[in-house]
Amino acid sequence: MSSQQEDILGQLSKVARLVKRDIDAVLAHHSLHTGQWALLKAVSLLEPVSQITLSKYLIIEKPAVTKTVVRLEELGFISRKSVGRQRLVELTPQARAAFNTIDEAVQAAHHLFLSELSKEEQHSLEILMTRLLATHRPVEQEESS
Repeated sequence: MSSQQEDILGQLSKVARLVKRDIDAVLAHHSLHTGQWALLKAVSLLEPVSQITLSKYLIIEKPAVTKTVVRLEELGFISRKSVGRQRLVELTPQARAAFNTIDEAVQAAHHLFLSELSKEEQHSLEILMTRLLATHRPVEQEESS
């Protein structure tokens, strides 16, 4: 890997940490953090959804999904039900009631974070990030989508 590539990926890592910091500040008002919000957002898109599918969709380890699901269940945001051998995850009525408010706050933080970039720059960044994800996402992710 060249020095320039290391610099690019190092900057990408720093940007990701800054975004996480800003989003965590918004989510703290709802007793959530970015990992929990990512899982809630995925559940809202895929429900009812298995924890294995969540693991693949979010590209995180199964034990981390389980830990997050348990905590969100304790907070009243999700429920699990057994269907055959699978445990399916769904949003609770409490989560549905709060979801749009939380999502709007997160989207506002995203908008503020990206406000220094033009619409064209944001679009270019989206294209590049999508291409990197498509190139490096594990193969099993594509098979389950």
